[in-house]
Amino acid sequence: MSIGQSPTSFDVEIAAGTACALLVALAAAAHKPTGELPHDLAAALAAVGDGEGEVWLNLFGVPLDAGPPYSAERLLDALSAMDAVELRRQLLGRYAWSWCTLAGIDDLESASAGDRAAAGRLLAHSRYYGGHATASLGVLLTLDPAETQRRLVRAVECGSSSLLDLTASSELEAAELAAAETIAARSPLTSIEHLAAGYRYVPEPEAERVVLIPHLEPDVPLVLAQHRASRLIVYRARRDRSSEERLLALGRALADPKRVEILALVGRGVGRASDLVERTGLSRSTVHHHLAQLREAGLVALEGNARAYTYIPHRSAAGGTAELVAEVIGTEEDA
Repeated sequence: MSIGQSPTSFDVEIAAGTACALLVALAAAAHKPTGELPHDLAAALAAVGDGEGEVWLNLFGVPLDAGPPYSAERLLDALSAMDAVELRRQLLGRYAWSWCTLAGIDDLESASAGDRAAAGRLLAHSRYYGGHATASLGVLLTLDPAETQRRLVRAVECGSSSLLDLTASSELEAAELAAAETIAARSPLTSIEHLAAGYRYVPEPEAERVVLIPHLEPDVPLVLAQHRASRLIVYRARRDRSSEERLLALGRALADPKRVEILALVGRGVGRASDLVERTGLSRSTVHHHLAQLREAGLVALEGNARAYTYIPHRSAAGGTAELVAEVIGTEEDA
């Protein structure tokens, strides 16, 4: 669905459907213990060999290129029918401008075609694939393109039958409608921040459009990706929460001493995740988990784009918290 052009010179579109929701669900499944997954899905994910789940988050371009309807069935058809080298291009980020700049178009093209030396350079790159290149691509880049395609298709087949429930399509349709209503009532940048739970997008010269992609996976609050001339903002669709639910999210966010420490650091201007890792002594994944909880509670926001991302405090959160408590407990004494 195309919503129109913004005053900040990019179009905003919505691509809602089970195709991208399935890719996010596969990324989340990669982190789960094997015993929690159906046997066929666990085996298919093991054959892909990506314990980080990053592979699936780099394939959003496949359903976008195939076009609507963005269904899991259409995704599977597109993966099965496309040229195997082209699928590897999608997987390796040939159409993501930051990956092209970081890793080099020549190596991305050569590794897509099966060149082992180029693949080795990508795997050794400290920042490619978010620093997870070996963990994510160490198996697939040892394979030829056809075998890469076979394993990815098999995992999507298994995931489509076990990771999406019968309500997924209707929930995503509702999310699409909610996004359209939000964009119609607000400015594009404000709409993005509202829908993506506190992500403040800074427009990029490379991005002619922003594609908003809702999903249903609770463990993956936000994914930021690129495809061709589009910035992809993949966010967890949420229904409107009651005051009680919002207060509960706030309580969870503040219940952990390390989260409070991170909140205090962000309030003092320590906004880069790498700096927060250094200051707290926590792992990168743990810091990102805590930041997601703080963002979910409306205490911090993520601001930026591929050039730089910074966490900033919501200075108005204190007043909002008082109002929220008043809503829950009431402002008048019982007679």
